[in-house]
Amino acid sequence: MSDGKRRASERKPSWLRAFVPKSSPLVVTVCEGCGLYVIEDRETVWESWDYGCVAGDDLTVAIILDRPLTRVTWLPSVGHPLLRSTCGDAGIRPDGQYLAMHMCHLARISVKPFKPPKRERPPGKPWGGPKLSKQEIAEFKRIWNMPYSRLKYEKAPTMVGQGDEKQTLF
Repeated sequence: MSDGKRRASERKPSWLRAFVPKSSPLVVTVCEGCGLYVIEDRETVWESWDYGCVAGDDLTVAIILDRPLTRVTWLPSVGHPLLRSTCGDAGIRPDGQYLAMHMCHLARISVKPFKPPKRERPPGKPWGGPKLSKQEIAEFKRIWNMPYSRLKYEKAPTMVGQGDEKQTLF
């Protein structure tokens, strides 16, 4: 090659574009030695990681093969992941998602795409159910299941209050 860059020997997974956006300190590049796509962490010390998400049973494989791992921490506020050192096997948790260090010419531990964790919600009061009468629930179900063509001609239900009539559903 005249420009000194090696061509990739594989197709780039489409999910990597979302996983490593341009604003990230991570860079998707081609390994100069083997031609596979890798994720380079250029934040402090430049390190290369295989792009497959290591989790579950793959963690056992990585530990047996003594492959260094880095924890993927997803930051929804900035829209990209950060890689955090695991300090050997001591920092590995079974519920985490990791990347395995790239070892040129060795098989990847995993090629699974990364899935951001579901957004955690703060605990709140348990839902106590609807605060409606059985008649109101029945009317709601009747209107909900009504074909749209018939709904257009349906008169809005009213509820007689303290001398005034008020509409309750529409």
